[in-house]
Amino acid sequence: MDFDDKYGFEDWEDDKILFEKEDWIELLKLREGRAKKQPSDLYAQQRFAEALNLNKRYKDTLDFITPIYQENYEFGFGIQEIIDALYGLGKTENDFNWIAKPTVLKLDSDTLKLCVDFLRLKKKAKSITDIYCELIMKSDYCTFNEEGLGKYLVKHPDTFDIKKESEYFWDIELKIKRN
Repeated sequence: MDFDDKYGFEDWEDDKILFEKEDWIELLKLREGRAKKQPSDLYAQQRFAEALNLNKRYKDTLDFITPIYQENYEFGFGIQEIIDALYGLGKTENDFNWIAKPTVLKLDSDTLKLCVDFLRLKKKAKSITDIYCELIMKSDYCTFNEEGLGKYLVKHPDTFDIKKESEYFWDIELKIKRN
């Protein structure tokens, strides 16, 4: 009897329960079972690779996901899981033989320029969430989350007018500083 049968939850519910409990071992078992049952389901394969990473089995992730990536790279398949595994092994995205090199954003001048370019076209201030969503759409992988982006961008008051309603990053709005 597997987890699905044991508890009678829908697929997403049992996965969510295990994820919230941070029960990575059971999550791995659950996702491995689903990946084996549905070998042509790329989503199931990707989620299994994610569970391998959560269990710090980075080499296993690369061994598993690389051939599937090679067959499906044109869809951007597996990039997140591959990069997470590489970082887990202390490597960088440059340590993988990509068919199509992914766009990886870091908190650097290139990302700052993308933020400026996005905001330059806007009349009203935009939230960190809006900016982060734009960056996600322009990249294959962000090495930072919304909070990290917010903390990085507020360090550039010479570039942005910063409207900060509270101490929380999600309340920050930015627009380009006009001279």
